[in-house]
Amino acid sequence: MMDVKKSVSSRDVAREAGVSQATVSYILNNVENVKIKPETRAAVLDAVKKLNYHPNEIARGMKLKKSMSIGVVTDRNVTNFYFMKTLEGIRDGLQRHNYSITLLFNKPEEAADAEYVRYYDSNRLDGIIFAFADIDPDMADYLTGKGIPFVLVDYNHSNKDVYEVCTDYLSHIPKVIEYFISKGVKRIGYAGPNPARISDSRLEAFRRAILGCGLDVDEDLVVTSDFDDDRIFEAAAKLMTCEKRPEALLAGSPRFGIICVKCSQRFGIKVPEELKIIALGTSNFFTVTFPSLSAVELPLYDMGFKAAEMLIDLISGHKVEKSEVLPSELIIRDSG
Repeated sequence: MMDVKKSVSSRDVAREAGVSQATVSYILNNVENVKIKPETRAAVLDAVKKLNYHPNEIARGMKLKKSMSIGVVTDRNVTNFYFMKTLEGIRDGLQRHNYSITLLFNKPEEAADAEYVRYYDSNRLDGIIFAFADIDPDMADYLTGKGIPFVLVDYNHSNKDVYEVCTDYLSHIPKVIEYFISKGVKRIGYAGPNPARISDSRLEAFRRAILGCGLDVDEDLVVTSDFDDDRIFEAAAKLMTCEKRPEALLAGSPRFGIICVKCSQRFGIKVPEELKIIALGTSNFFTVTFPSLSAVELPLYDMGFKAAEMLIDLISGHKVEKSEVLPSELIIRDSG
């Protein structure tokens, strides 16, 4: 005969800690404006751990009239490094408040028919985080008008009147150009993705930085492509084989940076002696390429964690700043 697993209740936790059930509830639900002694909080948390107590989130949600779930909407493949690292931060930020994640995908639908709107309307979500998922102004207005709490997460500022978490990575491009110049470089090129959104101003920021450093923009040293690896290689090869090839290269994304390193090796161009390469973005492959790739790294985990905190504050009715801009970091490795 199978043993019946005995459930542990908050009453058991209270008895073990020597406090009231109300006190257990205050502590586990992070209730504000209730003074709890540090030793009391420690006793309750120790009892929770000792008894392996897990709150019944369904019952808790019904009591609070909440689903205790947040929708995470993305345009990215779920194996994408950017998305996975950001999702890790979102998960950790939500778990602190006993929220779970419902993963959804951005689809071209009318606002009222969007899956995440239907989930919210049916009380299956308490809010939404758009992680690298573009939403048009009409959708943003629709969500705001319905009072649906949502936060955008992206590396670029959206220029929309919405709550969002982004980075300052474009502000590092002038530093990259100045760094190249300090190494005696004069011909600086750019290889990056075709701009897919109005907010994607990587190439424009590169051009401004070149002019700002007193150099002329040589359009022969600028190539763009979609994210197909073969086309990226063809674009990079165009730079590597031109009459006056670049001495330094800003790659607009991790994929472009890695493929540019590969392309330089194909044509016998030594990195960094003959070509210095710095990429925009973050990848777990930067340190295993040869040579290792210099980059302006994004705080992906922190972006997710901050978005989760911002959304919980919105749901709780707290005052929240519209935009959080997190710092990126220029990391020089062997390719620079």
